[in-house]
Amino acid sequence: MTLRAYKTELDPNDVQRTAMLRHAGAARWAFNWGLRRKQEAYAAWLAEGKQGKCSTPSAIDLHRELNALKRRPTDDGGVPWMYEVSKCAPQEALRNLDRAYANFFRRCKQGAGRKGFPKFKSRKRGIGSFTLTGSIAATTTHVQLPRLGQIKLKERAYLPRDVKVLKATVSEKAGHWFVSLQVEMDQTVEKS
Repeated sequence: MTLRAYKTELDPNDVQRTAMLRHAGAARWAFNWGLRRKQEAYAAWLAEGKQGKCSTPSAIDLHRELNALKRRPTDDGGVPWMYEVSKCAPQEALRNLDRAYANFFRRCKQGAGRKGFPKFKSRKRGIGSFTLTGSIAATTTHVQLPRLGQIKLKERAYLPRDVKVLKATVSEKAGHWFVSLQVEMDQTVEKS
């Protein structure tokens, strides 16, 4: 089995475009919120003067906190608007944050290359992207995404059918929406 990615442009209607904007915003908010929580934990660790490795909240811990925030009312600091988007968008954003944090400290330990502490995501650098997992399917003319439904493709018959789709990353660039599907395919070896 090999992993392969296919990227193509989407042709969403206005309702789907609005839903994708919400998903991208929720993912950006979750990433920034998680980064702020990790920075607070690191600052508290420094203030206590502890030695050894700093333990910051993991993606799972942050996701549990986020679920608790979803249940609280808005005036109490809650984010009930997160129920309007798929749970995968903020969850995958927190996993990406975990990877970025781990990569930063790995590069620091090695002492080589760009260090690049994770930065807050901003709308000034584009709307962003979000990742979905679960029941994703592709046909010759549409892609089926959780909570977004069937979205038309601008390119026909490009995405593979009859393969297992692991995840879909939806991104926006200059007003155009794209989907990148990560699929698992059988590896065929040609004999000569």
